[in-house]
Amino acid sequence: MKKRLICLALACVLLVSLAPSAFAGATLDSYATGSFSRNYAVYTGPGEYYYRAANGKASYGGGTARIYGVDGDWMLIGYMVNSSDFRIGYIPRDALSVSGKITGSINYNLNFDYTIAYADDYCRVTDDPVMNQKMFYTIPEGTPVTVLATMGRPWTYIEVDSPNGPIRGFVWSIHLRATPRANTNGGGNFRAGTPAPTANRQNNYTINNITPAPTARPTAVPSYSINFYHDTTKGDWLPRYQENQITGSWPVYSGPGEYYYRANNSKATMGGGYCRIYGVENGWVMIGYGLSNGKYRFGYVKQDALPRANLNIPYLDLKYTTRQLRAEAKLTDDIAKTRTTLVTLPAGTYVLFLGYVSEANITWAYIEVMANNSIMRGFIHASALQ
Repeated sequence: MKKRLICLALACVLLVSLAPSAFAGATLDSYATGSFSRNYAVYTGPGEYYYRAANGKASYGGGTARIYGVDGDWMLIGYMVNSSDFRIGYIPRDALSVSGKITGSINYNLNFDYTIAYADDYCRVTDDPVMNQKMFYTIPEGTPVTVLATMGRPWTYIEVDSPNGPIRGFVWSIHLRATPRANTNGGGNFRAGTPAPTANRQNNYTINNITPAPTARPTAVPSYSINFYHDTTKGDWLPRYQENQITGSWPVYSGPGEYYYRANNSKATMGGGYCRIYGVENGWVMIGYGLSNGKYRFGYVKQDALPRANLNIPYLDLKYTTRQLRAEAKLTDDIAKTRTTLVTLPAGTYVLFLGYVSEANITWAYIEVMANNSIMRGFIHASALQ
């Protein structure tokens, strides 16, 4: 753990040296400390309508916390979740009435800047800029965000809209720019971000067949139910796959979004047939499927591709932890057949670790990385991870 934290610290030093001028005048560089005797739900912003991390279950259960300040009826705190995770979010201000000893001066009037900036790259949003930097949301290039404050030079505290409500969190300052790029079609070519799975998302939904044209004796429309669930037994591994048939033709991306790398010169397509189904993430389903040339490919298709049948499909619930390669690694999207290399990653590369999977008695690490100017997901030998 110490060695890992040292590596992360060195990476932060390098990024600090590259960081541009801060976008915000407000900062979150100082805080008081205190402890609270009750359990509180934690939201990323000052209100229950803001996104709530940890699959909609983020909670502060007591113990020492950093108090960054008060924002209306809410208080911004930072607290340890376990031995290696930290979280920054909001609890009600009235928690101060049951607080333990307060050390330091509390800022009772958090003043943010509320200026607009634009994602200049694929941005990962975290509520943990202190320890693990675990991502819970992604912002594609060109997305407008509201800049609130900075934390040191590396981090900018922002707010962005999402399908699950507004989100506040931290992004690397180097991935923001003050004005949109000239090729963003007048500033209107922005894509919505990708929310991490939350408890607010429905766990069950029904897909209905298209109603047939009226006839003299109309027939009932059959209904199919797909139950989505969290696999609490899988640990650091991907869920076990199940095989089923997908009909129709579906574009395939290496990750859950159209801004991810797409193989076969951006033409990768699943043309129907039986495939492996691992689980769902943010409206996309991870699959493995055979190609006509004897190769195999793993990737994501839209969740609408799922068969119209009664199914139990797990959420992927990936790990999203930063790791470093201790050895050169070859990234592939085919661990079942040819193991064709997509890109070679040098030792020392920082990657986002998503989970383990076993294939042909080999343990593979499923990762995400920026390579060849693309956001890519794929597999490397687990032994290459630090």
